[in-house]
Formats: sequence, C-alpha cells, structure tokens
Amino acid sequence: MRRLLKIDFVRFCIVGALGFVINFLLLSLLYKVLHSPLFIAQILAAEVALFSNFMFHHHWTYKANQVRKTITKLIVQFHATSWVAVVGSAAMVSFGVHVLHLSYGVALVLASATALFWNFGWSKFVIWRRHSDPSKHDNESEEVA
Repeated sequence: MRRLLKIDFVRFCIVGALGFVINFLLLSLLYKVLHSPLFIAQILAAEVALFSNFMFHHHWTYKANQVRKTITKLIVQFHATSWVAVVGSAAMVSFGVHVLHLSYGVALVLASATALFWNFGWSKFVIWRRHSDPSKHDNESEEVA
C-alpha cells in the first residue's frame, strides 16, 4: 500500500475521489434540496471541490515536487486549467440529465471520468512540474568540463 501511495496518479485519484464526494454532496444539496438550476448547482459544487482538490494536491499529492512558483501562481494556474473541466462537466451533467435522461449522479460520474486525465496532465506536467535542483546541474556541467 505504501508503494502505491508514492505514485502521483494514485494520490491524484484519491484526492479526486474526495473531490467527487464533495462535489456530489453539494450538488445534491443545491439541486435536489434547494432546487437550484442544475448547471449553476454543478458549477458551484465543482468550485468548492476544486478548491479542496487544490489544497490536497499542494500539501500531499505534489508536496515532494520542488516548484518555483508562489502559492498564488499555483492556485491561479490550477484554477484556470481546471475551469475547462468544471464548465465542461457542468455542460456534460446538464446534457446527460436533460437530453440523455440520466440521473445527475451517473452524469456526474461520466463527466468526472472525462475530466480526470485532463486535470492530471495539467497538474503533474505543468502546474506542479517537478524541477531538479539547479546546483546539481552546475556540478554535473563542471564534472563534464
């Protein structure tokens, strides 16, 4: 189990599952209990889950990565790249419910699965991209010369 938890994608999926639960519960509250429009309810629920995911990714999933960015830059990049998935998932959930007549839970699962790889790619390879220690490069170049 420890070996699995060292894999970024596994940690990313665990955080994503927590985000999914937050999204689903808030979506249920807003849509089913408070009768908010589905698209708006999904946008709001996804935004809360998005912030939760950012915090967990920053403090757990990618904690070991040496990023040279401020927390502000990280959250702006995360938010900007994730919003494609947020708006896309809201559209997919609305389409799934209103056109395909799926339950909102099933539509949310399908939308979340679609967004998974988009979000992972941007998070791992752009936002929290691992940087090597520049002092090691200086030493390597000195050794070669």
